[in-house]
Amino acid sequence: MNHADHLTRLSLQDKAARLIMIDLPGTELSEADREHLGRHAWNGVILFAKNVASRAQVTDLIEAIHAASPQPALIAVDQEGGLVDRFRFPEMSLSPGAMALGATQDPQATYRAHVLMGRELRDLGVHIDFAPCLDVNVNPANPIIGVRSFGEDSQSVADHACAAIRGLRDGGVAPTAKHFPGHGDTSLDSHLALPTLTHDRERLEKVELLPFRAAIAEKVEAIMTAHVTFPALDPTEGLPATLSEPVLTGLLRREMGYRGVIVTDSLAMRALADHWGFAEATVRSIQAGADLVLALGPFSQQLEAVQGLVEAVQQGRLSEARLDESLRRLADLRQRFQARPSAQPTWDVASHQAEMRGIASRAITVLLNRDNLLPLNLEPSEELLVLAPDLLPLSPLGEVSVRAPLAPLLSRFHSRVTEKAFHLSVAGPPVREVARFASEASAVVLALYARGRLPDAQRELAQAVLEANPRTVLVSLSSPYILGDLPEAGACVLGYNYGDFTLEAISEVLMGR
Repeated sequence: MNHADHLTRLSLQDKAARLIMIDLPGTELSEADREHLGRHAWNGVILFAKNVASRAQVTDLIEAIHAASPQPALIAVDQEGGLVDRFRFPEMSLSPGAMALGATQDPQATYRAHVLMGRELRDLGVHIDFAPCLDVNVNPANPIIGVRSFGEDSQSVADHACAAIRGLRDGGVAPTAKHFPGHGDTSLDSHLALPTLTHDRERLEKVELLPFRAAIAEKVEAIMTAHVTFPALDPTEGLPATLSEPVLTGLLRREMGYRGVIVTDSLAMRALADHWGFAEATVRSIQAGADLVLALGPFSQQLEAVQGLVEAVQQGRLSEARLDESLRRLADLRQRFQARPSAQPTWDVASHQAEMRGIASRAITVLLNRDNLLPLNLEPSEELLVLAPDLLPLSPLGEVSVRAPLAPLLSRFHSRVTEKAFHLSVAGPPVREVARFASEASAVVLALYARGRLPDAQRELAQAVLEANPRTVLVSLSSPYILGDLPEAGACVLGYNYGDFTLEAISEVLMGR
């Protein structure tokens, strides 16, 4: 049956639901979940950390979603690598993330990392990955993009992004270029507020739009929108790109010639939720030119999104032909990428992990090394103090507690390693106590975490430690911009993330192995 014949058989309500991707609340389906999935022919389901407990559980969940759905569901995930990984199973070869890959200055390394990622996601039953980020991170204070970007040079971002797109595609999942037209120069997090980018069109062409033009030339399968306003592209006050017809249809479709799927970022983000309800935001995004709406949140709001589209057609705000246009694009995408979950890995785990470990080690950057402080040449009797954050957010979209195991890794090379943890969630760490520990050690490794610039509490702590012991090495487990807040540092190593492969490589750089 061709697309045209199939579309004529669908009710208006089914057509509306097929333009909407939803999320689910837990790690297994309740009766309410099954009823909700079966009520409408939803386009698909996006999985988050809240849906993940183990590999077997995830594959069972995906099978259950398919069984409960009137049509096989499109399964999506945000698996960018680095700080944003929903699946973190022991057998997976987790990527060090975009900025780490950018630091290798080798797009082939980026390609290979994404091939591995794509294979492993497809094996889990994922069809589309909402990655990579094409945002050019020219604002060090950006609170939401940061190391999720390949860097601050537009051409380099374009080169690595295209390599990532090819890699995911060759690995078997559909890639998604995000966040169009660009989220890299904002100082607000669109999960919490509505940012505005005030640059003129000439500047947008040189910086923000350049990687997206490259991705379109690469025939990227999907592009995700940004909940950011761009007065130079659409002067309508307070209207984000996600809801802007001049941006999505005028610029992206007509001027830039994009023919693939346009997907919105989550409607639950406050950049939209504080200004429009689910139903109105859904209608406006489809009017603007989007094909797939991420209606994440309570089931009642997801149902509002469907009803909003139905009523918009009935009232003449949208034509049914407009829905059909998007349905054809989504059907083409679904046909190209097939995946069913496998209970056990079908890839060579050791080979994948060895390759990704090598890529992660190439990303480590020694940003500063005054007086040849590195490597740390310690006598057996000397004590090495490791100060590390105790609570790290694994994702900008979900907080998970984790201890970065730098101390055990350093203990492989030196017998006298002491670890002291500090809590990012505590406003004022016991600075004097930590400084005293630092003064008594022969050398100090101070690991820091920040999404943009260093928070005041960590900066105060770092300054006290640097003053107490000049033989202190700063290690950034995320933002590369921390040195701007600590110019007095003697040595600084950038890891860009705190994955196991990266921490292993950092420990080897610190100890000269």
